[in-house]
Amino acid sequence: MMNGSARWAASHLRVAVASLALLAVAGAAHAGDGAQFDTLCDRTYVNKKVGDNEQWAITWDIYGNATGNVFKLDGSAPSFIECVNMDETDTETVFDCYGAGPCAGPTCPSSEWTLIGTGIRIPTAFFLPPGVDVLEAFDACEVED
Repeated sequence: MMNGSARWAASHLRVAVASLALLAVAGAAHAGDGAQFDTLCDRTYVNKKVGDNEQWAITWDIYGNATGNVFKLDGSAPSFIECVNMDETDTETVFDCYGAGPCAGPTCPSSEWTLIGTGIRIPTAFFLPPGVDVLEAFDACEVED
């Protein structure tokens, strides 16, 4: 059984994931949006406005899992997400995603995480800097020796 925090996070994150899918399909960008490869070219860091009410700060292991924070632009408490890569196509990554609200104490039980949804399809381009070919993402990141 979900506690109130988990129910709140799950309901807000379901709406956010739907907004994310629509935003990524539309390709809309906002001032301050961005993505950057890490120094080893293993992951990207993404900071993007999703919908009208959220700012997402996501770390994506390239062609792997995604984790991060969802900040509400109204100043309310953030949500936290963990998405497991279940599959991918040439243009989309398919995730099973879990969400939680802020931890209320020094020990955060895993029971606070709730399944948001399965088979969530997000365009891979959402996780990459503009102009990077989703089929050749590693080619866009050169690691200097």
